[in-house]
Amino acid sequence: MRELKTTDIEWLGDIPVNWDIHSLKRVLSNPITDGPHETPILYDEGIPFVSAESVKGGVINLNYKRGYISLEDHERFQRKVSPKKGDIFIVKSGATTGNVGLVITDQVFDIWSPLALVRGDSSIVEQEFLYYQLLSNLFRVQVEQGWSYGTQQNISMKALGNIKVLVPPLEEQKIIIKYLHNKCTQIDTIIAKEQSVIEKLQEYRQSIITETVTRGLDSTVNMIPSGVEWINSIPLNWKIIRLTKSFEFFKGLNIKKTDLVDSGAGVVSYGQVHAKNNNGYSLQDDLIRYVAEKLIDEKSLLQEGDFVFADTSEDLEGVGNCIHIDSSNELYAGYHTLVARCSDESICTKYLAFLFLTDIWRSQLRKNANGTKVYSITQKMFKAVSCLVPPIEEQLKIVAYLEQKCDFIDKVISHKLTIIDTLIEYKKSLIYEVVTGKKEIPHV
Repeated sequence: MRELKTTDIEWLGDIPVNWDIHSLKRVLSNPITDGPHETPILYDEGIPFVSAESVKGGVINLNYKRGYISLEDHERFQRKVSPKKGDIFIVKSGATTGNVGLVITDQVFDIWSPLALVRGDSSIVEQEFLYYQLLSNLFRVQVEQGWSYGTQQNISMKALGNIKVLVPPLEEQKIIIKYLHNKCTQIDTIIAKEQSVIEKLQEYRQSIITETVTRGLDSTVNMIPSGVEWINSIPLNWKIIRLTKSFEFFKGLNIKKTDLVDSGAGVVSYGQVHAKNNNGYSLQDDLIRYVAEKLIDEKSLLQEGDFVFADTSEDLEGVGNCIHIDSSNELYAGYHTLVARCSDESICTKYLAFLFLTDIWRSQLRKNANGTKVYSITQKMFKAVSCLVPPIEEQLKIVAYLEQKCDFIDKVISHKLTIIDTLIEYKKSLIYEVVTGKKEIPHV
């Protein structure tokens, strides 16, 4: 067994006696640098331009680019940050603050200000070992202790630079890298297979919903031109209505994420609307959070049948995300939300909940969504939005059919997600145990 020594980091405990503790800035070959703060003009082609949403699964995934920038802007941005394969980026603002991504491609691209670049000094730390350090809870805990809130959570460049990292001898780092690379590759392979199944199920679920809420359950129905831009044809006896003719809108509570507590008045907020387990058509109990009673306002009290939209999204795909309130329990709309309440008795709101899940309907909001770091939607934008509505009897049949179909698919997906979550937690635990020296790996 290795000889250990105590540290001044109370929650870390003992580390191997031949390991050092440094601030992050002391193990880098150059100062931590973020991308340009200006927003360039985006085009349909050119140099990929990425931000926080591109950090997926521990890597920089260019499939989640914001768009493309011109060669002129690219050459100007490269003078500040020139990303290359092997670079590590840290998200320093937004809902994913603290997430870490490794560049695994030789493709040229540019970054925006929410991303900060770190490059290790090879005489002190191997870049891949530093990557595993930043993936671990050793880094995550310190980020959460150091971030602050404005309109969204963020961590300063100075705070990032002062975060502590552990540094074993270089030869030991190389052995650790090899061990973790092999173990993590095995885990990631299993996760990828499970994720592939989930994606196929989600695509199948989405296709069923879209087909049913735009054509109904009768495949032989006569179709006629819709008269609106977002959908070409609709069933003969269905109608298009303006959303604002059947809905009224109001905002959620004037609270912040930091106002959430363990008990009190129930709320659903921005974070829960964008949660992975929000299916969009029914309220899940684990989506409910709480605030102190003194912070509630009866104007934000929800009713059964209400829709709680997130008023911002970090990506275009999330524009239109909402929670359908199918519970009569006392509940309030929380921070960064916009509530839509139906006043038309000829509409089954759960039918609309399924319609709101479709890309074809959301295209109306997405084409007008505006913003730079986030995409915003407003009450005014809903004035240009319409809905496809069948007769009420058909709405109820569609809802019954889709609930049965989706509930079955969701149960399978939920089981797969549980497997993935277990593997992710195991991977996190393994990385933490190894990069903090708590687990002595073979031949070290």
